[in-house]
Amino acid sequence: MVVLTSTLMSLLGLSSTLIGTATTVLGTDADSYLAIRDNVDDPFLNETVPKDTRGFVVNGTIGSYPCFVKAGLYGKPTSDQVNSASYSDCIDNALEPTYPFNKIHLRSPDDSIRATFIPFGARLTEMWVKDRNQDWQDITLGFDNTTNYGTEPVHPYFGPVVGRYANRIKNGTFEVGGKTYHTPLNENNIDTLHGGTDGFDRRSWTIEHLNASSITFTLDDPAGNQGFPHNVNTTVTYTLENDATYDARMHAKSSGKTPVMLSAHNYWNLDPQALVNLSASDRPILDYVLHLPYAKNYIAGDTILIPTGKVPSVSGTALDFTSPTPFSQNFNRTEGICGLGCTGWDTCWVMKDGHPENKPVLTMSSPASGIQLAMYTNQVAIQVYTSSGLANPKNGLIPRKRVHGGQAENLAGDDNGVAKKIYENYSAVVIEAEDWIDGINNPQWGRKEHQVLNENETYDWHTTYVFSTV
Repeated sequence: MVVLTSTLMSLLGLSSTLIGTATTVLGTDADSYLAIRDNVDDPFLNETVPKDTRGFVVNGTIGSYPCFVKAGLYGKPTSDQVNSASYSDCIDNALEPTYPFNKIHLRSPDDSIRATFIPFGARLTEMWVKDRNQDWQDITLGFDNTTNYGTEPVHPYFGPVVGRYANRIKNGTFEVGGKTYHTPLNENNIDTLHGGTDGFDRRSWTIEHLNASSITFTLDDPAGNQGFPHNVNTTVTYTLENDATYDARMHAKSSGKTPVMLSAHNYWNLDPQALVNLSASDRPILDYVLHLPYAKNYIAGDTILIPTGKVPSVSGTALDFTSPTPFSQNFNRTEGICGLGCTGWDTCWVMKDGHPENKPVLTMSSPASGIQLAMYTNQVAIQVYTSSGLANPKNGLIPRKRVHGGQAENLAGDDNGVAKKIYENYSAVVIEAEDWIDGINNPQWGRKEHQVLNENETYDWHTTYVFSTV
């Protein structure tokens, strides 16, 4: 049995309440967790691991450690190799990342789904499910080198919790309790996006609980941070369940009146093998079939996606997915829907008439891989973004994970330092379960009271993702 000392617990970001021996605190869960690491030596069990490590950027391009590639730790994995990669064979500048970039690997009890998380942003970095051929596929975009989540300049919000207020706040201004508050204008220098420049996605969360199939992160957000009033304590629990089920729960409590609206910001690609030979002209997600059975209205936005206050019907528009519809069917009708000069979707659909929580509010499937995602939630709105701005030379380009076709020889890029194997536009679909966006500035919708948390109240967000094949 492994002894988890206070120094090691600190490196891992574990709560002080868990400090002690694995026997008395984590019990058999610790054995289960270590057992699923495929017998790979784990540097986290060595207290000599340094407290930091380096990511790097090459001319605006995020890179990975060459020695990690040379060690043969990339490539299409077999069942036994999934989640088994280690930095232990790398040279001194490529030690396994430590807190908050340390990887936590989970598996469901029936091993139908596997995932990797890091404490930075309480973030999902890998999600493995099987396609119709029973091959494991990593269906989320992200970085091979987890330290890049803290150093990259592009900031695409790969896999974190977004908050304290998800999505956009018009003019970075809102009123609560008769007082006006101002938040950072971190998008277009006009509005606040996903909680500001130091949102929940940029924070180092604490691991409160861990076992082989579940992890709980906590975060204390102090009053005044990013301009929001009052302290907010947030707890997020991710659990992998049988039958390829991923359950995510978020709870928050506040010391007083303050806006709280959280969400998960995952980039889903249900046919990862299409990414391997991806070119700039490819749009791999357009053959996906999307179904939003209860989303009969949407929040209209201006040219920079700020809500106008109108909530039109989807009927007769390119936003009507009330019956299963491929993205390709209406793609050519979407110019401007995702912003000025943009083609695709970046839209918040609302379920004005409510929805049953025991039925999926969204299904999305890939005809090529057969992988289907069904989403159940207690939220009343769904933002869908088809990643039309993912490859943006102005901000920087993002090399793909090795399992998505990234290549070791291209880490340094071409003669101009630009990576050749990047995540192109339309490489994934972001799905955010949440409340009506910018509801705090649109009281006519009647959602502000649901988005302002009072003292002694509990904010509750629950979304379940069920994966299958069709």
